[in-house]
Amino acid sequence: MSPSDVRRDERTAYLESLLPAHVLQRDAETGGLLRALLGAVAGELATLEDDVQALYDAWFVETAPEWVLPYLADLVGLEGLPGDLGAGTGAGVSRRGVVANTAAYRQRKGTVAVLEQVVRDVTGWPAKAVEGYRLLGTTTHVNHVRTDRPTWGSVRDAASAELESPRLAGGALTRFAHTADARRVAPARRGGRGVHGIEGVAVVVFPVQVYEASDVPARALGAPAAGWATHPLGVREAWFAVPATEETIEHLAVEADLPVPLRPRRLRALLAAARTGATTGPALPVAVRVDDDPPLGPDRLLVRGLEEPDPALAGWQATVDPVCGRVHTYLAGVATNPGAVHVRYAYGAAADVGAGTYDRTAGHVDALAADPFTGDVDERGDTVASQVLVDAGSTQPGVPTTVADGLVEIAARWSDPDVSGTTQVLSVADSAVHTGDLTVDVPAESRLVLVAATWRGRLLLDGDVEEPVPGVYSPDGLRPRVVGDVLVTGGAGAAVLLDGLVVEGDVVVRAGDLRSLTVSQCTVAGRVRVEGTDADPNRELAVAVRRSLVGGVDLVATVPALAVVDSVVDPALTDPLADPPPAGPAVVAPGAHAVVEGATLWGTLDSRLLDVTSSLCLDVVTVVDRQRGCARFSYLAPGSRTPRRFRCVPPTDTAVADRPAFLADGASLGSPSYPSLSPAAPASLRRGAEDGAEMGVHHHLRRPPRLDAARRLVEPYVPAGMQIGLFGS
Repeated sequence: MSPSDVRRDERTAYLESLLPAHVLQRDAETGGLLRALLGAVAGELATLEDDVQALYDAWFVETAPEWVLPYLADLVGLEGLPGDLGAGTGAGVSRRGVVANTAAYRQRKGTVAVLEQVVRDVTGWPAKAVEGYRLLGTTTHVNHVRTDRPTWGSVRDAASAELESPRLAGGALTRFAHTADARRVAPARRGGRGVHGIEGVAVVVFPVQVYEASDVPARALGAPAAGWATHPLGVREAWFAVPATEETIEHLAVEADLPVPLRPRRLRALLAAARTGATTGPALPVAVRVDDDPPLGPDRLLVRGLEEPDPALAGWQATVDPVCGRVHTYLAGVATNPGAVHVRYAYGAAADVGAGTYDRTAGHVDALAADPFTGDVDERGDTVASQVLVDAGSTQPGVPTTVADGLVEIAARWSDPDVSGTTQVLSVADSAVHTGDLTVDVPAESRLVLVAATWRGRLLLDGDVEEPVPGVYSPDGLRPRVVGDVLVTGGAGAAVLLDGLVVEGDVVVRAGDLRSLTVSQCTVAGRVRVEGTDADPNRELAVAVRRSLVGGVDLVATVPALAVVDSVVDPALTDPLADPPPAGPAVVAPGAHAVVEGATLWGTLDSRLLDVTSSLCLDVVTVVDRQRGCARFSYLAPGSRTPRRFRCVPPTDTAVADRPAFLADGASLGSPSYPSLSPAAPASLRRGAEDGAEMGVHHHLRRPPRLDAARRLVEPYVPAGMQIGLFGS
């Protein structure tokens, strides 16, 4: 029942209470026409009350609906308020903050702090403003030596950020002085030219989001000397420290406020402070737990390359490498592998794509809404019949500890005829490693939702805990790993949705009559494969890959539909530790109508029909039926045979194309910028997608429009006589 229905019933009861009892009794005896009239009046009354409340909310920027914000912006004289740049970005973009802080901006007009805040509010990314003239190397008076802008650095200062920060933060954190640059800082050019001009103010933007992973199992890399990797696939990844929250506009960002990789020397300084009692263990950005022991103390946690384990110290010790995301364990100073290692750390990424500990609620809701499953729906519009919780660390009776056991319980529930034709939810409420193939057999007209999510009861005001409700769960903060294949078989009209899992194998749909398979916000190290026979061809199957990283897609010719949305298809995922990484086709769908939106494909694509939008197809695309379909705002590798093109690069299959250029580590899995286009890439690719955004998987972030809006709105607050340049980190 909706909130409006509840209010209508409450108003109806109130109106009935105003009438004499004999009137209500007489109305009940004659068919209840008066009650029906009161219900209609109560409904209009509830609507009127809602309108009055909405009008009251619209007076305040904190509670006003989105459509009111432009009118509030006019009241404060804010021109050029950008459109909604935050849909689906997950980066905290809010026009509301820009309108709310406009008065505060003007009170601080001409200061460096307001430049940082405006750019942060408009783009949703942290920023650091640097005044060029403060970093000019000049001959100082002997009576007034400027020690705050040194022209040299001491290699003995191990705790200093100066020797490492230039490569980590685009030079925004360095104190080293430079010679003057006569070139203009605006507009920003490649390479950051003009940053060190006398009149220049450089605002460095950090388009990275930081996610904390709590007590996740590390991956053993083999011999004790190889250590443990925190990335679920074993590749190198940089660790981050969760940025602090800036509470005032006057505050100038420092390293602790920015999403920059965790420097080894910074981590060592934090550990040294914890060892002296100046800080506590929870304040550290890293924690390591060996086997079932408590987390190691700061005296047993060392920074690899800067500290060595103490052979005289009994018990476990560990060295950590925040640059590569590695942990090495020691007993009595000797490298030794225990049974398991769990790590609390933080990692960075440009977007919410693939399995991760970010909040996946919005993406999960979108995946459910796009699922073509047509099972029976009850009167509440809810198809969830029941839910099973899986928790590897649970000791409660009846709670499965493995995904395989959870699937067995789901199958037992489906054997009940009353449950047929509904959705069963299997929520994996841990970040543990689940070893072994998973066999999923879904009956006809039924759906399985296998999601990484917690499922707990709601805490009431009186302290009681309400029983968990099937279908109401929180897909947030978890990253479980399945070491094996996921084998799916479905009857007519059946559906399977996977969300939030790391699958170190293939997702295979066996011969059958499955209706839909959705891989949402997952990392599949293998390939998504669909099999079929003459008797069980999966002829009605629709395959969807949404916000995921997959190693490839292989469909039997009878599968009619494939959708790849905001995803990366990279064959290198099948063996990410290989050198060189493996290559192969990205998508093989000879009988499917493929719809590719905002995706990056590192291999070839073969399909019967194709509609591609705002995507990067880095290898040859071959389409059988080119009389239908369309290619829009996309990069298509030279030699591709596609349907008609609209504003694509190149415009024809014989024209010379601008080649995509990625950041130095942008093509490496585990990099925070994977896979981001370089600022040196052609503008036809960086701004060639729909709405002027970049092509590829990061299209939904709309980075160029966000930066353009920041440049436009920050201009009135630049100090007089100064020039501003906006740069990426």
